[in-house]
Amino acid sequence: MTLLNKLKVLAVKAFIGGEWNVAYRQHGQDKYQVVDMPEGTCIADPFMYEADGEHYLFVELFENKKNKACIAYYKFIAGKPVYRGKIIEQPYHMSYPCVFEYNGEHYMIPETSANQSIDLYRATAFPQKWEKVKTLVSGVRYIDTTVLKRNDHYYAVSYQRTAQGWGLDAFALDMEKMAMTKIASKHYAANVCRPAGHFIQKDELLRPAQNCARKYGENLILYCVDHFDGSCYEEHEKSHVDVSGIQMDKKPNRIHTYNCDSLYEVVDVYFEKIDLLHGVNTLWRAYLRKYFKKA
Repeated sequence: MTLLNKLKVLAVKAFIGGEWNVAYRQHGQDKYQVVDMPEGTCIADPFMYEADGEHYLFVELFENKKNKACIAYYKFIAGKPVYRGKIIEQPYHMSYPCVFEYNGEHYMIPETSANQSIDLYRATAFPQKWEKVKTLVSGVRYIDTTVLKRNDHYYAVSYQRTAQGWGLDAFALDMEKMAMTKIASKHYAANVCRPAGHFIQKDELLRPAQNCARKYGENLILYCVDHFDGSCYEEHEKSHVDVSGIQMDKKPNRIHTYNCDSLYEVVDVYFEKIDLLHGVNTLWRAYLRKYFKKA
């Protein structure tokens, strides 16, 4: 990266703020619509989920006053997502509600890197009530764990920052024993491997990932999965999804998650604005999170 590009990156981090939103559309439609948010919050990391003929949207709900996020959900009513409330909240930051089904029950692995854990939750009264049933991994700052069901087997990938750069670890997920076993690791010199939603299973298996090489949420990368079984994981880059291709009434500047079900597609998008104190506020929020975690 040239000196000029480095200065541009630093300027964006220091003086460009904004807000994340979630947008949705039905398959076949061109334009995305912004999801309504409760006052004093913003939402991101959208996951679609179908159960008993209903469509649900699970999100990270960031509460400005608390300076952290929890997990909340919407239910689609008459073709529109309607906010239903918070469902999982801990003293630490939570996001990326990866929800999936196993043996007729509903499970979720939210992102809990602030707790240095990968935790498995089960719905006791879907979709409102959830309980933590197992800590699958502890002591490692894994981010955005994503579950895949393939040929009646369950797998997962998760991302972490390493001394060499960035890493994507692949796991076998034994839901009977509620245990994760690492089967492979891939290392990347640039920040281009962080999961960005559920695997997409069509003619080929695709994995959406966040391209954050130059800035957070620059665009999405679609990796084609070549091998994923109990012994190895291999993928290669296939294409990019640029934010310029997201049609909305207001043009967004960033994107970092995509998900869908049989009827709806959802993305999260970021609308930038100049904020001369953005860098200062970001560092202050990071300090507060670390301080209250120690306390």
